[in-house]
Amino acid sequence: MALLTIRLFGELTAVDHRGDALSVGSRRTQAAIVWLALHIDSESPLRDFEALFGDDAAMLARDLQYAFRYLPTRLLQGDGPALRFDPTAVEVDALRLQELDAIGSIPALREAAELYRANLLEGFVSAVDGYDEWLAAERLRYWRIGVGVLGKLLAAQIRAGWWESAVDIAGRLLSLDPTQEVVHRTLMRLQLDQGRPDAALRRYQECADILRREFQREPNAETEKVHEAILTALEQSPAPRDVFLKPLDRPVLILLVEDDLVSQALMEGFLADAGYEVIAVNDGADALMEIGRRHFDLLLLDINIPTLNGLRLFEIMIQKGIDTPAIFVSGVASPEVEARSLEIGAADFLRKPIRKETLLPRVRAIVQRRERERSAR
Repeated sequence: MALLTIRLFGELTAVDHRGDALSVGSRRTQAAIVWLALHIDSESPLRDFEALFGDDAAMLARDLQYAFRYLPTRLLQGDGPALRFDPTAVEVDALRLQELDAIGSIPALREAAELYRANLLEGFVSAVDGYDEWLAAERLRYWRIGVGVLGKLLAAQIRAGWWESAVDIAGRLLSLDPTQEVVHRTLMRLQLDQGRPDAALRRYQECADILRREFQREPNAETEKVHEAILTALEQSPAPRDVFLKPLDRPVLILLVEDDLVSQALMEGFLADAGYEVIAVNDGADALMEIGRRHFDLLLLDINIPTLNGLRLFEIMIQKGIDTPAIFVSGVASPEVEARSLEIGAADFLRKPIRKETLLPRVRAIVQRRERERSAR
């Protein structure tokens, strides 16, 4: 466990191993801490700081020792101009972001997206000549890494059909760079697939306004095609209450696997009122037996259930060649579990408590998408 965690995305924060935020001194001391954090593997980062920015490294070393005087001495190594952070005792969110981006797996991208909550030291201004120019270049470099991470995670979510999560990531991408027409267009399509053509139209209008203001041009032909699809969908939109109803004329059978009886009764009631046929079990082994007996259109799987957890149950289904889509449900806000669900091919992921207005539109969208795929075969 790290003795000190330094967070550079957003405001500078230094948190000790007990979870307490530390006061880290003057702006010049803070600038030196940031420099040491981003050069944690350098041999003499304070000497380099002095050479570039003209500050007295020996004086900065005394200030840093004073700032961390209440922490174990092994936090800092060396002395005077050679002072540096011990890389085994200090964790830096910006460096962790680079590691996760290099790994590139879905769990790594999910963790990286959680880390990149704001630009590097947004609004920070030092009292050191030349330092802010260096920091601006670093901010741009990490911004590019953050945009790349979110872009790769968005692509993975779209491939898996996780529309709601993809909408969230697309929105975060646009908050970092509102001029990305391709992300606006992706968000329009996602909202259209969710049955929200009104939101897609607002997104198109915002995209068009930004392109005219920033680049003095209109949306390109591909974006206009999506715009036309949005207008067609608006003409054919069901009444607002219809998004909560079963989308097909034929029976739609759902297997609900949930061991909490209150949650089970709540979700079963929502689904039955919407016109779905529901079989509910509270155990992973019972769920496997039901899957062997009949064909289901959709599974709702709680992660934490007896005998077989939801993730393992789904893995067994895949091994047996059963390709029924599944929505995972969990009461634990765990990025790792969500990333694992996405990695193994879940159709969606919901956190408890489950609300009707969240559950039913997602179920409807997945059932409709599945029906389109069958028709296209």
